[in-house]
Amino acid sequence: MLSDQMAAVLALLGGDGAECPGGLVPAGAGAAASALGVVGICAGVGTGPEGVVLAWGGHEASAALDDAQFTLGEGPSWQALAGGSPVLVPDLSTSSPRWPAFVSAALGLGVGAVFAFPLQIGVISVGVLLAHRAAAGPLSIEQLADALALADAVTVLLLHCEPATQVPGQSVRKPPRPGWEQPATHRAEVHQATGVLSVQLSVPLAEALVRLRAHAYATDRPISEVAADVVAHRLYLEDSTR
Repeated sequence: MLSDQMAAVLALLGGDGAECPGGLVPAGAGAAASALGVVGICAGVGTGPEGVVLAWGGHEASAALDDAQFTLGEGPSWQALAGGSPVLVPDLSTSSPRWPAFVSAALGLGVGAVFAFPLQIGVISVGVLLAHRAAAGPLSIEQLADALALADAVTVLLLHCEPATQVPGQSVRKPPRPGWEQPATHRAEVHQATGVLSVQLSVPLAEALVRLRAHAYATDRPISEVAADVVAHRLYLEDSTR
């Protein structure tokens, strides 16, 4: 049974059976986060080792969490995608053995709990929905039911509706980083940089991506910034085998 607050969110997004009147509007992310009792929420499309492309959200910590998981190659979103079931972590401080590097990064961002839900229809995986809050604590039974309903609605909207970036009458907020809410361009430079490194170092694409992630982690920089430097030939990574 949906809460009245989540029912209103789905109506805003168009996930209540309407023909996408709102789409994945930024305002919907804030309303959904409020309904679930979390600070931020985001959704990304993608299932492979190249990570997900953020398609919906509006909280800077959400973007930072996604970057941390992508750079480190670990975290609840990865596990939710791999296992096809929700990954609920009500207290991140107790999850260090699971994802040591990610937990450290998330706690540094002031995140105390994360909840990841795979976006899928049957066995077909689309991406992942990630919610987070500052204080530790589980989702209530009602909030969990709302989150599962939201994940189903977002899956359909990602497949069938164009993401919206503005609500009529509201100003567009500055995105927290390049590509946020722009699925077609988000992480494009990461893929370009991976190709550049693959050629420069004469290694497979998968290994080139690992090298890129490792450098971003070692230098404590967003992987998107490292990728931009590689593509612009401002940064050259050495072949570690030499």
